[in-house]
Amino acid sequence: MAKSPLMSMTTKTSPTIRNYHRGKVIFHEGQESNVAYMIKSGSVNMFKNINNKKTILMTLQRGDIFGEMALLANKRRTANAEAATYCELVPLTTDILNRFLDASPVTVKKMVELLAERVLRVDNNAVNSTSKLGGPLISLATILDLAYKDYAYTPRAEKFKIENYDLGLSVTTFTEVVKGLAVFSTIEIDTFLQTVFNFRMIDLKSIKKDGKSAFAERYIKIEDHNEFLPSLRRLCAEVQELGSELVLKMNFISFSDLAKRTGCKDDFIYSKIMKAEFPENLFFFNRAKALDWSKDKDPSFFKKFKLPKKSLSEIHNVDDFVFIDNPTLQAALKGFNYYKISVLYSAADERNKKKILYNITKKNARILTDEPPASREADDIEVLECSDEILDIVKKMKGL
Repeated sequence: MAKSPLMSMTTKTSPTIRNYHRGKVIFHEGQESNVAYMIKSGSVNMFKNINNKKTILMTLQRGDIFGEMALLANKRRTANAEAATYCELVPLTTDILNRFLDASPVTVKKMVELLAERVLRVDNNAVNSTSKLGGPLISLATILDLAYKDYAYTPRAEKFKIENYDLGLSVTTFTEVVKGLAVFSTIEIDTFLQTVFNFRMIDLKSIKKDGKSAFAERYIKIEDHNEFLPSLRRLCAEVQELGSELVLKMNFISFSDLAKRTGCKDDFIYSKIMKAEFPENLFFFNRAKALDWSKDKDPSFFKKFKLPKKSLSEIHNVDDFVFIDNPTLQAALKGFNYYKISVLYSAADERNKKKILYNITKKNARILTDEPPASREADDIEVLECSDEILDIVKKMKGL
């Protein structure tokens, strides 16, 4: 396996490789330090002691960096680290990091991505969220700190290729970095930016696109990006000492964000909503915006449901049978015995149940209606096997 530029440089410039046997503690939470580590071989567990119980936050592998906040924000260790297996670690001192940045600033993006993903993974686990200073506020601030360093270290030759580089880091770019890691919604990111702007820790400037104020790009400027995160942490600590808490109210999440957090596709969330498997109190609309949007709609818009079309390549399981034309589905189901039909029926929503009943014999349809099988999920192994069999038949019939 080829070494990354950072791995190559650090192994050459680091004075020594540190070896740790399995179970050996590398550092403790709360310790001061001015060194981070890159894993040359083996793996490392990051853990916290919560209610006198050891809780592993994550397991890091070859090429991962940890303990980096000691270099980036001059802060104490936020967790414990121990060798999960025998491992070789490359110490990353400030001097090594600076030499790396001077030699290859374009690869800073990779390091930023690694560290940003680390912050979000820990935040998403929310192992000890009640004791985490600042919570989501600090998590997003850390991502902004890293993204801004990436922006600040852009090579001179590349700066001219970035539109409005001198204005700062674009909010669009920052939002893409965060959402690419699938944790926070656009609304939450905007709330965070407005919060730190109100604290006067960042400056936000807007540039109209094509002279239209409704389409304005915003840019983030941080006067001293090396002090941004430490200053915000000190503010959180001071507020906490006064018996209060500085929190970021994050109450919204989009369908896409929910799908990413739960490891599924947007269509699956929509399907669950169609099946009324989500409680009604999870959904609400902004009154003014919803009424303003609906006033120009034709009355028929809210009385008829137009089913979107799907190509055969977009049809994956029983939830998609409604997109298969009746003659084709009827021919495909003709060779199925009652048991297989009942398996498909058990996982179908109301629309697809009607679709199946319409395309099978009246006898089987009557039995399914009178004695419906126990419900199954669409990802049940038998359901998937029967769905795949139907789809294979349909594709052959269509010459695919």
